[in-house]
Amino acid sequence: MQLLPYAILDMDGTLLDSSGMWDEVARGLLAQWDAVYTPRQGDETMTMTIDGAAAYFVEQCRLPVTPEELARQIRDRARRAYGTIATLKPGVREALDLMKDRGITMCVASGTEKPLVDAALEQFGILDRFAFTLSCQTPEGKAGPEVYLRAAQKLGAEPAQIMVFEDSAVAVHTAHQAGFATIGVLDSHTRPHWPEVRREADDVLTDWASWCAAIRA
Repeated sequence: MQLLPYAILDMDGTLLDSSGMWDEVARGLLAQWDAVYTPRQGDETMTMTIDGAAAYFVEQCRLPVTPEELARQIRDRARRAYGTIATLKPGVREALDLMKDRGITMCVASGTEKPLVDAALEQFGILDRFAFTLSCQTPEGKAGPEVYLRAAQKLGAEPAQIMVFEDSAVAVHTAHQAGFATIGVLDSHTRPHWPEVRREADDVLTDWASWCAAIRA
């Protein structure tokens, strides 16, 4: 595809192999109250903020805890999990350096909270590739375009000038509807939804190394 001058990248499932990590976090927390974590819950909370997911689990599983307390526990476990479970996807550094060399200004927009995002990206040595990082500010997360539009404003660009890299079908749909050029990223965790991603996205990326080779060709 033709490269545009700006790029917004998701973190979990796009830059990092970490989407499954969130399943482990949720499963472990719910087990405290003998609640069972289901794939459907994972799908429904994937693009939510931590606060949104905490409120969802408290209501859906009738947990004897406040959403605020559950959100605190999620943050604590996620912080540890980024250091022990998450990994950088192969080819990501090469792709980021390629885009930087082509003069593309990049940022990260994530449903994960900014302190966790910045710590994870710093841990993997790629935080300095980005002009800034943003996190969703509404509980619905990437089911709404808030974070993408805020990123576009901060980039000083129109949606049509910006590529959005996402692994979630919901997020790809949201960005596409908001007028961004969307690139669907294949992730092992969201593979069952890959047909939906392919339908919604303007282009797709099955792995970063192959994408770099195609751009250079």
